[in-house]
Order: sequence, then C-alpha cells, then structure tokens
Amino acid sequence: MAWRIYAASATGTSHVGKGIPCQDAFAFEADGERLVAVVCDGAGSASRSDQGSRVVADTVTRVLGERLRGDCAVLDDEDAFEASASEAIQTARAALIELADADKASLSSYAATLVGFAGDAQRGWFFHIGDGIGVAEAESADAPGVVSAPENGEYSNETYFVTGDAWRQHLRVLAVTAPTARLALMSDGAMPFAMDKGNTGLFKPFIEPVARYLASVGEDDGSRALLGTLDDPRTHGITSDDKTLLIALRG
Repeated sequence: MAWRIYAASATGTSHVGKGIPCQDAFAFEADGERLVAVVCDGAGSASRSDQGSRVVADTVTRVLGERLRGDCAVLDDEDAFEASASEAIQTARAALIELADADKASLSSYAATLVGFAGDAQRGWFFHIGDGIGVAEAESADAPGVVSAPENGEYSNETYFVTGDAWRQHLRVLAVTAPTARLALMSDGAMPFAMDKGNTGLFKPFIEPVARYLASVGEDDGSRALLGTLDDPRTHGITSDDKTLLIALRG
C-alpha cells in the first residue's frame, strides 16, 4: 500500500497584516512504502526564517530520502537512524551557512524548527527539534498511537531551532514500532484546532471528516481543500499564526 500525502501552509493573519510571508514550509518524498516528510516553522523574530524553513525542509527530506533508498536498514536501529537524521540536518545547516555568508546575514536570521517522519510499511521514526508536533496512528486498533510532542523552553513561547548552537542536544528521535495508517505533522499554528486537549492525539471532530474527504480525492485536490481549511476565517479566528498541516494516509 502506497502513501498518499496531502499538505498545505496558510499565512497567519498576524503576518498578512504586516506584509510578512508565511514562515512555515513542508516537504515530502514518497517512494512506494517509504516516506520522508518534514514540516518546519520559522521563528517569527528571525528576518529570513521563511528561507530557513524552506531550505531545511527541502534539504533534510532529500538527504534522508537518499539515505533510505540506499539502505532501509537504517530504520532498524535508533543510533543508526539518529546518525542519519543528524547528517541530514547538518547538511541543511551547511546550506544555511553558505546562504548566510552570501547574504552577509547571521545564521540565526534563518531560524526554524523541524518535525519530521521517516519510515516504511512496518515502522518509522519521528525526528524533532523545537515545537510543532507529529502523530502516527497505527494500522491496528490494538496498537497505541505515537505522539512526538513539542519542546518548549522555560516560557511557552520559547523553543529551539535547527540553527541553534545546541541543536544536537535538542534533536529527539522517537520510534514508531507499528505500521502506520495515518500520519500528521504540523506547525504549532495548527495545533489549537488539530490536536486534542493536552496534545495526546489528533482532535477527532476535526481529523475524522477531513481524513474521510482526503481519502476520497487525489492528492492535488485534497491539498487544495486542506489549504482552504487552514485559510478559512474560522480557523484564523482560533489562531493568527501561520499554519501548516501534512497528512499522510496508507491504504
């Protein structure tokens, strides 16, 4: 069973009013049963974070996708997978450093968080720096879902970035040991309406009708519909932040 991926980003009203572009980005690569997907959220205080999010999402997805195509056994071992995720992030950081040098800018001006998933039909891994959230719902009703939770600092609006000096200390990997039927990755702007209270799982009144519709249409139509949901005035009424949601279905 192949993956079907639906994804969209919507600019928050707080950014539209100030003429600031969407600072979120997503990227994915699906090859049969293999999937790599990434969502990044640029720091609102960083002047070039929209570029940082795009570079990180694209680069990490590409490098990890190449790694999995070369050796899917990397998914069998935590140390091996963490090393591969670190390599992909380091490659993205190198691209940002080169960009910063060309722009005569600081690396921190490209600050972005990262939440991603890499896996196949049987298992996978979340990899995560900062906020945002990932949810993997198992194919079997007997297997619990897995949630990769956000990491915030001392204050609720403080988090950690791929561009930070301590990025390795804040890189977290989390095993998904059962086959996944439904995967969701999102920036923190989507969490207030897509996650349940306490962020223990997806908010069923939101995700169930959305997933039923997505399962009935192609990826392009589904992604356009998802964008419409994220860019709806009712959604903007819940949060004025940028919103990115990536949903991957198997079946």
